[in-house]
Amino acid sequence: MKILLKRKTIVKILLCVVWLGVIFYNGTRPGEASQKTSRGLIEFAGGVMNISPATIQKVGVKFNDVNYYVRKNAHFFQYFVFSILLCSIVMQSKLQRSNKIWMLLFLLLLFPVIDEFIQKYIPSRTSNVLDIVIDFSGGVLGMLIVGVRGHVTHLKKGKRTIGS
Repeated sequence: MKILLKRKTIVKILLCVVWLGVIFYNGTRPGEASQKTSRGLIEFAGGVMNISPATIQKVGVKFNDVNYYVRKNAHFFQYFVFSILLCSIVMQSKLQRSNKIWMLLFLLLLFPVIDEFIQKYIPSRTSNVLDIVIDFSGGVLGMLIVGVRGHVTHLKKGKRTIGS
């Protein structure tokens, strides 16, 4: 049983490290490559929803505006997923609940700061405090969802043992 738990923990840690690698990979890509990926995603989504760029422009929305929001949502989503993975690891630790929360908050702020610091030195990329706020917000939402889910699960388990 302990070996199985250790394996699950190792897998969770590896998933977390791989996802963090994806985040840093995306953050270290030159601006042109990153913009091209965003444009491709927008064009793909438009094709799936049967919305042409001309249709978007008819309603007064500029492609660059759509691109901006897609990129900001990508920041949020990346750290949302990272937070869920990180929470699954930290919650297994034997730290007190408040220390777990502070550790998660620290890590969820530290990695976006490092990511933005690195981006400062990437060609045609900039470092942006707003991106740190967006990243941190995605992380905190993930942390809250995991916390609420864990609390609800704990309550359900408690009700089963009382009713038995």
